[in-house]
Amino acid sequence: MHTWSTFAAVLVLAVAPGGALSAKDAASSLPAAFQAHCIKCHGQENQVEGETNLLKIKSDKDLEAQPQLLEKLIQVLKNGDMPPPDATPLPKRQRQQIVSSLHVMIQRVRASQPFIPTPIRRMNRFQYNNAVVDLLELDRDLFRLNERLLRRRDDYFQPATGKMPPEVKVSSRPLSKDIDNQRPEGFRGVAAFPQDKRAEHGFDNRADHLTLSPLLMESFLRLSQTIVESADLNPKECRSWDRLFAPPNKAEGTPAEGRSADETPEIDAVRSRLKSLLRRAFRRPVDPPTLERFTQFAQQQFHAGADFEQTMRTLVGAILGMPDFLYFYESDTTQKTSLTNPGRQRVTDFELASRLAQFLWSSIPDDPLLDLAAAGRLSDPQILGAQIERMMNDSRSSRFCDNFPAQWLQLDRLITSIPDPQKFPYFYYSGYRTSMHMLSEPLLLFETVYVENLSVMDLLDPDFTWESNMLRANYAGHSKGDHQVNVQSFKRVPLEDPR
Repeated sequence: MHTWSTFAAVLVLAVAPGGALSAKDAASSLPAAFQAHCIKCHGQENQVEGETNLLKIKSDKDLEAQPQLLEKLIQVLKNGDMPPPDATPLPKRQRQQIVSSLHVMIQRVRASQPFIPTPIRRMNRFQYNNAVVDLLELDRDLFRLNERLLRRRDDYFQPATGKMPPEVKVSSRPLSKDIDNQRPEGFRGVAAFPQDKRAEHGFDNRADHLTLSPLLMESFLRLSQTIVESADLNPKECRSWDRLFAPPNKAEGTPAEGRSADETPEIDAVRSRLKSLLRRAFRRPVDPPTLERFTQFAQQQFHAGADFEQTMRTLVGAILGMPDFLYFYESDTTQKTSLTNPGRQRVTDFELASRLAQFLWSSIPDDPLLDLAAAGRLSDPQILGAQIERMMNDSRSSRFCDNFPAQWLQLDRLITSIPDPQKFPYFYYSGYRTSMHMLSEPLLLFETVYVENLSVMDLLDPDFTWESNMLRANYAGHSKGDHQVNVQSFKRVPLEDPR
């Protein structure tokens, strides 16, 4: 199995706690140990050092009522800071037993705390673009994505092969416009992704105070309408066209079981298509009332004279502007499976599918994930591991390599760096900054570690690097040669000197 699968599972499940620890009684000798080794400085004769009075601790419950004190005790005992050198020493075995007992207590305290739902998160532009592309099976992006710092000029990213080629061609989006006569990026006529209003000083980043204003909501609705109205949403660019926008054939229009025979074939086809589309868009099963509201709206559109394609465009536009699509959120505790302790809650299989897709694809789950979630099988450890492996070998995992390392390493700072031309004359080449090539180097290193399943330590101390002619000349202290500045050819070269 791809060892990075473990890394992905840990991050995805980081806030999805499993079963609570067994509630074994902590050692009853804790107060006695405090009395023998700690009370002299922490409570006896009103002498309290460090504001810690252990004389008040009469039982385990007294300790569990003070979780901060519990954590402090664990820290000082593990580090050997207490008792101090001039006090009666604490035998090693007894120290280990006390620390173990305190650990059981702190886990029991945490498990008994009320469940705190995860925050509601709205899609950013990168996630929204990917979600729409995957939902409608589009052949290109909606927007010109500056977030994608590295543009792959050939189809070298093939994680399923487990191998990177010795030479790749890339370009830097912050620098290059439409080059090499490529078709324009983005869909024509699509509105800009809405931005939050600026606060008095910069942007407001207090998540608990942020709201979605009516004006911002209108902007998202306007965006979704421009997507479905774009001339680029056509059978050539949309692989799901026949299954989504094209009028139904006779077989598809046959009334479904339980449906009225006088319903038109178009309405029955709308209902069938929406059931699958809404499940993917909302990342959960669609409830019958919601499905019927959309179906009734389609019926009204048909009565008003709209044809099938236009009706489906309108419905898709409405879906892409709904909070259920725009926001990642998880259900409350009443809908979750209680574990050993009611304070610990397990995410549902649909929530797990959504987390996986957010993390590895910056998008929404695909049908295989949702099918397993619907069957309640996705949380099975073996199946979960197999799905993570499948997702990491999918070409959509390139989005993880686009998104994660750039934020982690803050590579955007390279774009704005302007060294002194007098001290670093070779940093500039015909008005072009070498930082664009420097930016590609760590991104290609990250991709290589990911694709070839190398050790994470290779991110810090690799025995190879990726080098362009321009970088090689710059590192050598000259700018001789005719270098391509837009399309960059990088070769994998060994590092002989770890410096």
